[in-house]
Amino acid sequence: MAVLEPTSKITTTNMPSTTQVEVRIPDFPANEERGSHTVPFAHTIYIERSDFREVMEKGYKRLTPDQPVGLRHAGYVITLQRVIKDASGKVVELEVSCTSSDVAEKPKAFIHWVSQPLQCEVRLYERLFLHKNPEDPSEVPGGFLSDVNPNSMQVIPDALVDQSVAGSKIFDKFQFERIGYFSVDPDSTKEKLVFNRTVTLKEDPGKI
Repeated sequence: MAVLEPTSKITTTNMPSTTQVEVRIPDFPANEERGSHTVPFAHTIYIERSDFREVMEKGYKRLTPDQPVGLRHAGYVITLQRVIKDASGKVVELEVSCTSSDVAEKPKAFIHWVSQPLQCEVRLYERLFLHKNPEDPSEVPGGFLSDVNPNSMQVIPDALVDQSVAGSKIFDKFQFERIGYFSVDPDSTKEKLVFNRTVTLKEDPGKI
């Protein structure tokens, strides 16, 4: 799993800071027979910024002050206890309680997360040209070079990914849940991996 735009840290108030649980994650969720890996679940985790709303919105299914959310594969449901902000009003920490999904009420959604992650760079590619036929002068009078999409690549320099990818080789392929399929870029170094998105998942992240 990977988190592209993480929230500030999320602290589980009812879990000791020294506690760490190993969680089994399928390499390919749609085909668990293709193998699995384990990742730590510790006192502090990170989720996508879009998976938390301080103010409830109609139809929103993920974490809010009044709505718990499940953590994929972990077997836990988290409930918000406190929002901590700095002097400017920016959220710097969320304190949550953690309950086993065996006893918690079933949440409306399950989200991905990371704990004790590695920092990496992620490159998201979109279509290169704005029009379907960039060489057609009737569609693009200025020529195909004028039709290049200025947002064809988005670079996320400080994404977080679970430890299982450490030691990955160039062109190794991974599925980042709820995000897409990725390949390790040749620009990667021992200090920092770089991932290119090769296929986008079409699911609405808010529904899973």
